[in-house]
Amino acid sequence: MQSYNQLSPVPPLTRVTKALIITCVSVYLIDFVLIHLGIFNLSEIFGLVPLYVIERLWVWQTVTYIFLHGNLLHILLNMLILWYFGAEIEMRLGESAFLKYFLFCGIGAGLFNLGVNVMFNDVSRLSHPIIGASGSIFGLLAAYGIFFGNRYFLVFFLFPMKAKYFVLLMAAIELIMGVEARSEDNVAHFAHLGGMLVGGIWIYLRYVRGFNLLKSAKQSRKNAERDRLRKKFTLIVNQGEEGEDDDDYQPPPEDPGGKYWN
Repeated sequence: MQSYNQLSPVPPLTRVTKALIITCVSVYLIDFVLIHLGIFNLSEIFGLVPLYVIERLWVWQTVTYIFLHGNLLHILLNMLILWYFGAEIEMRLGESAFLKYFLFCGIGAGLFNLGVNVMFNDVSRLSHPIIGASGSIFGLLAAYGIFFGNRYFLVFFLFPMKAKYFVLLMAAIELIMGVEARSEDNVAHFAHLGGMLVGGIWIYLRYVRGFNLLKSAKQSRKNAERDRLRKKFTLIVNQGEEGEDDDDYQPPPEDPGGKYWN
């Protein structure tokens, strides 16, 4: 598996990371053309509008909003960070797991932001569309901090800092900015924080603690089936012993094949 140090100037461009960048850029260009031609704004249907998800059950918005961006600076920053951090996370997780993780963080970020707005009754934000891959990007930052926390890289190309401290710093900044946000602030800070939170928890449980929910459920089913067969076998043996007469007892003929396996 390839590896690189973040002090090196250019990270690799891996396949899924490249595909995600191409998808986001393509959607941005299509949206840009449609808006300037006065035809349609993709954000109206595919942006994440919490009110529509709650009342109209437009659940696809929890995925499609990830690939929409508001302006050139927005998409440029997100794609640079996706390239910078995503490539090595992809090599660490594998292509399929990386794509699932990227989408998982994006969906989790949107739902977390929705939950915060509902809990604190910030009704004004429920009707505003959320767009952008920032939630997924912050999930990548959390994964990077866990996997490569002691690695130094240059913050703003000037200050060397360990990755884990940088991730914690970004989380603190987003929390403060989210709490202090005003109505004119058009950045979904809690979506950023949500992507980092759900992503960090998933990486820690799955790759640090080694917990696999699907594997655990499958193993639990196997254990339950094994216990059921063991009880059934014990019941059959006990019934046979209780119904036997010691005087008339004849040993059963040998059955080399056997009928019950433990």
